[in-house]
Order: sequence, then structure tokens, then C-alpha cells
Amino acid sequence: MPKSKLFLIRNLALTVRRASLFNHSKDPGGICNPPRDPRDLYTPRFVKGKGRSKIGLCPICIESPLRGGRGQKLWLSTKFSAFNYHMQFAHGVSATTGRPFSPPLSYRTSIRRHPLKFERSEILEGRCHKCKKWVPVESTKDCEVKVKELFWWKHAATCHQGSQVLGDDDFYEQDDVFRRLEELGL
Repeated sequence: MPKSKLFLIRNLALTVRRASLFNHSKDPGGICNPPRDPRDLYTPRFVKGKGRSKIGLCPICIESPLRGGRGQKLWLSTKFSAFNYHMQFAHGVSATTGRPFSPPLSYRTSIRRHPLKFERSEILEGRCHKCKKWVPVESTKDCEVKVKELFWWKHAATCHQGSQVLGDDDFYEQDDVFRRLEELGL
């Protein structure tokens, strides 16, 4: 039996399909697109089309809610940054590493001088491990946002450039797929 990494990744993709881990009982459609490595959370597992019309299936949204997904098929354009923006700013996954962005090292609350009528008088900031700056992690506007981490992820996408906090690697769901990867030594 071949032992190449590509063979093992494709074999794992078939195992995942057979295990019915997707919320949808049938094939999600498109052609199989092997990830860079089995622990890559960024690369679409299935793609359709070519060139400008190429779309990729979000590998996180397709998963069942029990595994941290939304249980829905979300196809996004890979050529016009829709897929990239979705992965970075809806899920916080780096295109460079295929892993989630590292969180701030610490937090502090700063008082804002001269806030306007509908703005916060205090703002929460997070300390970046890479640039060592205090970065606002919430909007200056005093309102609820859909993705609270968005402000941190925007900073991380431009600043981190693949770097992570040492030891920040325990973000995987330790389920049957994770255990299978461990057994294969991947």
C-alpha cells in the first residue's frame, strides 16, 4: 500500500465521507480537492467550475453543528476573494497556515476621549503577540455585531503572517476523524 502523504489525505477524505460526518447524507457535489495537510482548516474540500467561475465549499460550514459547523452548503468564489474573506472573517482561519488565528495575549479596557453620541466611552483592546501593540477588539460604535472577533481577526490577517502563539495548537475537535489522523501519524 502506498505511504505517500497525498494517498493518506485522499484515503482520509474517503473515510470522512463514509463516516457521514457531513450534515447532508449525499455527496456535497463538486470534485474532491485534497487539503495541504489533513489538519488544514482553510482549503475547500470540494470545488466546482474553472477559472473565474471556480467556487469552493466552506469546509467548516458544511460540518454538522455537533462538530462546530452550520450544517449547510456554502459555495463561495475562490477567484474574487469571497472564499478568503469568509474563512478569515467568519471563521478566523488564516489562509497562510490553514489554522485559526492566535487570540490576544491579554486584554485591557481603555477610556476613549470625546466619544460621539452613539459610540462607546470605553473600548476593549487585545495585546498582539507579533507587533506587541494594543489593538481594539470591538467597534467604537455602541451596538451588537454578528461576529465579535471580527476586529481582532482583521488585525491578525494583516499582522500575524503565519505566526502563532507558542503552544496555541489545541483547537481541534477530538472526535473520530481526529483520532483517525492521530492513528495515521498525520
